Amino acid sequence: MSNNSWMVSRPCERHEPHPCPKEDDCCCKKDECHCKKDECCCNKDMKRALKLLFDPSIKYDVDFDEFAFIGKNFLVGTSIDNNDDAKDNITEPDAKLCSLDPCHSDFINIEDNDVRYPIPAYDPEDKDFNINVRRASLCNLDAIVFEYDENPFEFEKKLKKLLDDKYPCCCPKNEECCCGEGIFRDIFTPYASHDIKLNFTAGWLACREARVLGRVGNILVLAHKEMSEKRIYFVCLESIGFYKVDIDC
Repeated sequence: MSNNSWMVSRPCERHEPHPCPKEDDCCCKKDECHCKKDECCCNKDMKRALKLLFDPSIKYDVDFDEFAFIGKNFLVGTSIDNNDDAKDNITEPDAKLCSLDPCHSDFINIEDNDVRYPIPAYDPEDKDFNINVRRASLCNLDAIVFEYDENPFEFEKKLKKLLDDKYPCCCPKNEECCCGEGIFRDIFTPYASHDIKLNFTAGWLACREARVLGRVGNILVLAHKEMSEKRIYFVCLESIGFYKVDIDC
């Protein structure tokens, strides 16, 4: 497993802080909409979500060599799978998240030796186009999926605590202003005493019974665990196409 603990963000005067001050109980009373429907909605928030993975409480449990990047036209680090018994429709992630550059919100540094066509195939080689890639455009991503090595309950608990501490505000904004607000209003039940689970599609990704852990702006954070698979999903709310919400009783 590669933890890449050296991948910490370096100071950058152009780095933009999250608009929600940590000390506010509910910053959305004062927060102005930072995205328009004709702009890239998820790039900055996706980067903020990824930065959580370098927090000392969880970074040693994240396998940075097991990432999947779900692009709008191609996949990197995974393929579409036909296994009807699985919780999602992708194969085991195998791309590498290398680093985040705080001076740039438009891309992240990754590593993989091919991109993959988003079509099922009996022969895995039929899905691949051999092209070395080292960066991923955040505006082109519908979702990022990764695996971790910690006990599922403990890891999800620690990640949820980070989300609650750093991004506690779930008050909806004007859905005419920001991307994905209407979907989030429908998914999020603030007074639910049990887990919220979601069946959803986001671009080429499809997943069933994913547990909603929280939100980083326009990024919905979900998890599922099954046998040896323990996956976290960072999903652009604007990319969610079809979905069903279940609340455990």
